[in-house]
Amino acid sequence: MEGLQQLLYLHGVGYDYVKYTGEHVVFDHQTREQALRACGIDIHDERRIEEKIYQLDIAQWQSVVEPVSLVDELSGSLAIKVPEHSRIFTGLLSIPSLDIDYRFDTSQCKVSGEYRYKGTNYLEIQVPLPSMPIGYHDAEITLPLGKFKTQIWTTPKQCYRAQSHKQVGVSTQLYTIKSARNLGIGDFRDLEELIVCSAKAGCDFVLLNPLHLLFNDEPDRASPYSPNHRGLINPLYIAVDNCRWVENNTEFTIALQQAFTALEAHKRQPYIDYAVVSETKYALLSLSYRVFLAEANDTDKLAFSDFKLKNKALLKVLANDDFSLFCQWLAAVQLESCQRAAKDSNMAIGLINDLAVGCAKDGLEYTRNSALYATDAQVGAPPDPWAQNGQDWGLPALDPIKIRHDKFEFFKSLVKSNLNRVGGLRIDHVMALRRLWWCLQLESGMSGCYVYYPFEHLLAVLKIESNLSKSIVIGEDLGVVPPEVVSAMKESSLLGNILFYFEKDEHGRFVNSQKLRKDTILMIANHDVPPFKGWWGANDLQLKQTYNLLSKTDFEKESADRHIQKQLLIEWLNEHQQFGFDVHSDSNAIYQALLAVLALSPAHLLCLQLDDLDQQILPVNIPGTDKEYPNWRRRLDHTVPEMFSNHTDFIKNLTQLRTSHE
Repeated sequence: MEGLQQLLYLHGVGYDYVKYTGEHVVFDHQTREQALRACGIDIHDERRIEEKIYQLDIAQWQSVVEPVSLVDELSGSLAIKVPEHSRIFTGLLSIPSLDIDYRFDTSQCKVSGEYRYKGTNYLEIQVPLPSMPIGYHDAEITLPLGKFKTQIWTTPKQCYRAQSHKQVGVSTQLYTIKSARNLGIGDFRDLEELIVCSAKAGCDFVLLNPLHLLFNDEPDRASPYSPNHRGLINPLYIAVDNCRWVENNTEFTIALQQAFTALEAHKRQPYIDYAVVSETKYALLSLSYRVFLAEANDTDKLAFSDFKLKNKALLKVLANDDFSLFCQWLAAVQLESCQRAAKDSNMAIGLINDLAVGCAKDGLEYTRNSALYATDAQVGAPPDPWAQNGQDWGLPALDPIKIRHDKFEFFKSLVKSNLNRVGGLRIDHVMALRRLWWCLQLESGMSGCYVYYPFEHLLAVLKIESNLSKSIVIGEDLGVVPPEVVSAMKESSLLGNILFYFEKDEHGRFVNSQKLRKDTILMIANHDVPPFKGWWGANDLQLKQTYNLLSKTDFEKESADRHIQKQLLIEWLNEHQQFGFDVHSDSNAIYQALLAVLALSPAHLLCLQLDDLDQQILPVNIPGTDKEYPNWRRRLDHTVPEMFSNHTDFIKNLTQLRTSHE
């Protein structure tokens, strides 16, 4: 059916892709049809198919302006579509918020596109616009044909860039931080201590895990990458002992001391028990809320009211639950205080937040925005060396057409809320701006295909919000990245992400440090791979065997491969400098030498993982596991001051190496 093929294209359902092996794969027709069904389309109703084609194609040319009009900040022009026989006229563009009433003559406008339908030629013409500030501007266009509304997005060429010199920073999973004063989970007061210590060592940023709201009624659902709501903050990160109104309250002081005593043994355990921590912290937060209502000063109460008013649209998902709103305000205040501490410590960037690729299908974010999602489609990944059958992440898939009809308000809200109060944002799986792998259930079993999204508009949101907040943006681009995403990231100053473990040439050797990409954040490891000490000692392989995640044969095979990788790393180090290491050398000496070499690379940002400074061997997460391994729970062994007392001079040396080789 020719119409069905056209609709598949217009709806963004992919036809083919290049596998990680280089193999060209064409998606089977049944899978592609199922993707359309997931978008609520009856593929057997020819009349309905024709209606959808008309809406997505022809109607776009019969509408004078799109609901959203992208306009370049510097050389911008507005695209309007008119019948050719009505091509010459004088029009008026009105933007009340900018006090603009701009008249234009289309006889001077260039034609940029053409479409013919039922004997009528439609032209797309470009109307030059006056200078406008970056942002979103509601506009009305008056023509002889009538009045038409659009939202003009004045879009900069690039995302915001901080200081141009090479920088060093640290990354942490905040919940893993150990301290004498916290309640069994790292919190914003611990983060402030990390900021101060790392700034003294010369660091310019702290990269965080997603701080998204999880499930307080199901505390064991601990993954920050499968959250309840990405626009809200997890209250477990609140430092309950850091609130003015409880400082002199006897009841709270006693309750806090009792909590410390009750958690003393638990804090010595290697893994967080979220049920225990959550019950304790929410009880204290509830008490803090009651004290706030009774004893807080007028300034704090007014600040809380202002927060609710300014964030009314986002916070309505909490259904006027004033305690939950209080927790969101308190979390936002403490996060903002951390960023202020970073800037006061002369960090160039400060905090870098992390935006997960999706949300849980039973969480607040999904249930309140379910109209924007496809049904019976989940986000995942195609087959790769680590998952030969592909991956189903269990995250619901946004419908690309529905988010366009929503004028991208949902995505704008997510980006804005995650850029608030920080100096940067990491976008997990940035390829999702262009395409996502949909996991679909067929009668024959599970299948999957790529579905494409309005990349230009989603990227425009990042560029606009980045510049408005003066925050950098990092796109996690690990894996197979479409070439159009690679080029767009470069043109947009959207930093990429390099994991040293994965940077190899066609012969399987580690890439020379001077050949690494410039516009990136470079790190040895992240939350999905083992810490360096664990990798060097193959502890991750032993752990997988212990949890029956590797057969004896696979363990032996991967152990042999790890030995080869260690030899290749030694060769790589010696190519840069004759260190004299061998595969039996101390892991910390290897780690420090590796970072010293990477510090001289062109990469804009060099990131040290707190797990590595702590010399962890246990991973915080083993991808592909759920209940098998206690993911997202493993604590650090040392406090932040302890770690930096051993590494401050080393980190200072790295920053000096970076600045001396600009």
